[in-house]
Parts: sequence; C-alpha cells; structure tokens
Amino acid sequence: MFLKSYIFKNTFRDSVYLMRLSSIVREFAGVIEAEVIIGTDHNKKFLRSGGLWTEEIEQNAGANDLIIAVKAENEVKAEQAIQSALDELNKSVESENLLGDYVPRTFETALKNLHGANLALLSIPGRYVQREADQILDAGLHLMIFSDNVSLEAEVALKKKALEKGLLVMGPDCGTAIINGVPLAFSNEIKRGKIGIVAAAGTGLQEVSSLISNLGEGISQGIGTGGRDVKKAVGGITMIQGLKALIGDKDTQVIVIVSKPPDPEVSEKVLAVAIQSKKPLVVNFIGGDLDLIRKAGCEPAATLKEAAHKAVNLVRGLPADRDKDIDPVDQKLAIAEKTRYKSGQRYLRALYSGGTLAYESLVLLQESIGTIYTNLNFDRAERIDNVYKSREHTVIDFGEDEFTQGRLHPMIDPSLRNSRIIAEAKDPETAVIALDLVLGYNAHPDPAGSALEAIKEAKEIAAKEKRHLTFVTTVCGTDEDFQKRSEQVAKLEKEGILVFPSNADAAGYLAVLLSS
Repeated sequence: MFLKSYIFKNTFRDSVYLMRLSSIVREFAGVIEAEVIIGTDHNKKFLRSGGLWTEEIEQNAGANDLIIAVKAENEVKAEQAIQSALDELNKSVESENLLGDYVPRTFETALKNLHGANLALLSIPGRYVQREADQILDAGLHLMIFSDNVSLEAEVALKKKALEKGLLVMGPDCGTAIINGVPLAFSNEIKRGKIGIVAAAGTGLQEVSSLISNLGEGISQGIGTGGRDVKKAVGGITMIQGLKALIGDKDTQVIVIVSKPPDPEVSEKVLAVAIQSKKPLVVNFIGGDLDLIRKAGCEPAATLKEAAHKAVNLVRGLPADRDKDIDPVDQKLAIAEKTRYKSGQRYLRALYSGGTLAYESLVLLQESIGTIYTNLNFDRAERIDNVYKSREHTVIDFGEDEFTQGRLHPMIDPSLRNSRIIAEAKDPETAVIALDLVLGYNAHPDPAGSALEAIKEAKEIAAKEKRHLTFVTTVCGTDEDFQKRSEQVAKLEKEGILVFPSNADAAGYLAVLLSS
C-alpha cells in the first residue's frame, strides 16, 4: 500500500465537482481510497481521520490550495491516479476557456446574461449563504437554497425578508423542488398535472410525486421548504406561503402537504390556512396526529404512499380512501422467509440514502419489532452511539452530516453504503438488509447495478457460513427518469432481491417478517 499527495496551489473548484472527481479517482484501477479537496482546516481534519494524511499536506497545503490524496496498491498506481485527476482538472479549465464570457462567476453576471430570470438556486458553503441570498432577494428573485450548515438565525432572517417582498425561500437544505415543470436538485421526471405538493421533506416529495406520476396523474408544482421550516423558530413561513400559492393556483386542483410532525404551533398555523381552502387537501405529517388533521377538514394520510393514492383519487373525483387496502403484505411470503434464518439471525440493518424514507420506516416499524437504534432524531428510537457499527435493529440515514461532510451524498455516490452492506453481511446476527434506491436528476446513473455488486459479495460471505440474508428494496422514481425505474427493478428482481412498490410497502413487509 502506498500513500501519495499532490498540492495544486491557489486553485479552487466547486465542491460538488471535486466530490465527483474524487469518485472518479476512487474507481481508478489499484486505488484503495482517494480525495480531491480544498485545503481548509475542516477538510484537513477529514483527510487525517480518513488515513490520507501526508507530510506534504502538513507542510505545504493552505486554505486556498487544492489537495489530491491517493492511497493505492503501489506507487505507480498512486501516481497514475493523481495524473488522471490532474488531466480531468485541466480538461475543465480548457472547457471554461472555450466558453469564455458565458460562464458567470457572480450572481450579478448570471442575472445580466439571463434576462427575465425569477428564481435562483444556491449551492455554496453554508457560511456564505446569507450574504449571497440577501443580494438575490434584493434583486427580486425567488430562491432555493440547496446548501446546508446555514444558521437558524440566517434562515429566519432570509424567510422574513422574502415574505415582506412577496418572494419564496425554499430551504436551506432543500434538496428537491419541481417548479413549473422544471425539476430542481434531486428531483424526478414527473408528469405535469393538477396535484400540488408542499413538502418539508426532500425524499418525501420525491416519493409522493413519483408514486402519483406512476399512477398516471401529475404534478402542478412541488414546493420544498427545508426541514427546519416547520420548527417553532421558523414558524412554517415557507410552508404557509407555498400552501397559499397552491390554493390560489388555477392549475392546482388537489394539494398534498408532506412533513415530519411540525411543532404544535406551526401545525396549528398550517392547518388554519388549510381549513380555509376550497380545494381538497391531503396531509401527511409522518407519524403525526391523524385526528388533528381530520378535524381541520383535511384528508389525513398515515404514509407517503397513502398520500399519493388519496391525491390521485381526489383529482379523479373518487373517494379519497377508495383503495386504502391496495397491495397488502404477503403474510405467507414473510413467514416462509423467516424459516430460512439460522439461530441468532434476527436483526434488521436498514441503510437509507433518503432521510424521509428512513424516518417513515422508523414510524412504521417502531411498534412491531421492538427497540431500534438510529442516527436520526426520533424520540421513539434509541440514538446509536457509533454510526459506523450497527446494534441490534438499526436504521441509518447515510445522508446525515456525519457521512456527507467531504463526500458526495449517497444518492450520487453509494460507495460508502455499499461497503456497509458487506460489513453487515459479516455480522452473524444480521437477518435482513433494507435499502432504498432513489432515481432522478443528479442521482447515481445506475443505483441498482452499484448496489448489486455489494449485494452479491454480501451473499457470498453469508453463504460460506450457511446463512441466508434477505434483501428488501424500494426504487423511488419513474420510467421517465434517465435510469428508468422498470429497468432498475428488473435488475434487482433478476438476482432474487425483493422489490416493493413503495417505502411503506417495504416497511409493512419488514414489520411482519421481524415481529416476534
């Protein structure tokens, strides 16, 4: 094993570009681990903890420098990998030079080149967001903030400012939106239609909109708010704005609200607006009080799947709960699967890339399988001490900060989760490994193919010890996504992997399979 680094002085590249480049270098033959990263203090700590620290980085890398660090089988492989990174960096410089003035470096330049623009998307380090966002709002544009690590104080200030100006701030940490048919950030290719969604849940918006599209209906607007919007400190500013916008939108006939349970004061405010609407509203406060929603004259939905089905029924003029018992759990399938485990195999290891999907699974499983350990804030589960090592039943969201700092989101680069699949297979207590595969813009081009490489290795490990592993999966997306959902499902099913139509269906099966 050989460790080598290269310092590219006074060089900056966008963090998303660098994380993609890191992923490319890691796939180079003979490379064990690699990072291409700016030399900030935080990033240096990350390199040190990841075993990619060299004396050269210690002595020569500054905060304005770009670091290429590679751990490879030998020196030749390390040097070749670094050269491949340099070649890619040089290609990007040449491409920018060819484009010339058409590559905007500032918001002001972009605005001059895009006459009539009315929405901006920010994906920059969180500490710079408020300064840039203030400029955007002062210019009269709506704003989507993909960035995380933005202070709560900054979020409140920006949303209050936008409210005064009649503008909408989606975010911070808003991963998904569909505005006037245009998918933004992590979004799917969805049919246009008459159902509007406002969501404080990124993969919640993806799951509901994809299910609606797959059922043959479509979306008028998909407004993301950022998860903190429904906290007391923010007060649901964007959710209420989005709800009012959909109520007044002539192209929206049915409205869906998706969120983890809001703060009680925020819930009261949101439902007070909802009760005034003449349009049918479906509300899914995941794990929240259904009676409270019902009293506000809205249709309560216990799951993301139910929210999608109720919205589709309502837009078709049918009773909302017409198909509430669709796709029941196959009890016989679950019971037969149970008999295949060895003594001691009894635990679930659920490894999610979508935080909302992980949260919904916790809600649906917590009463049926006993104690669950997780890295999510969920008051009916136990907080896991070490996110890198499962304990009994474990539900992990790989999109949380501890996994994404200095790395691509698992929807883009599933390598970290794939390694965990193999690690879980080595634990003799593991019975079931559950995965979500999320398709769409900016996601991995072949999440099923990537997961199958790890699944096959995991099965081989278990087979050597004569253990059986159950793999439970869902595929969030549509056939219009470039990954094509039906093809992803077919790949998994060909290898004997259980694929369920929704996250709620998968959780329902797990509840039966793992209940005592």
